[in-house]
Amino acid sequence: MLLLPVIAVSIGVMFALAGLAAAALVLFITAIGVTIWLCRNRERRRADGKTNVGWVVFLVIAYPLSVSYLVFFVLLMVSAFTGESVTVG
Repeated sequence: MLLLPVIAVSIGVMFALAGLAAAALVLFITAIGVTIWLCRNRERRRADGKTNVGWVVFLVIAYPLSVSYLVFFVLLMVSAFTGESVTVG
């Protein structure tokens, strides 16, 4: 009975981390889509005189954010299911 608040908080943290992992996955897929779109439309955008600076800034931010959190989430899941502490390096 005394552990019910702890269990409730643990479940809330689990859902919060799963939500962040889902957001990181969506960001990663979006970054891949933007990369493909920029590669396919490179010549047309150049002919229209448009620059890719904004998109490049987005990609420079999106890839490290999404990949780093996805790696963290995978290591967290491995640690949770194996019971072993997972360290990098």
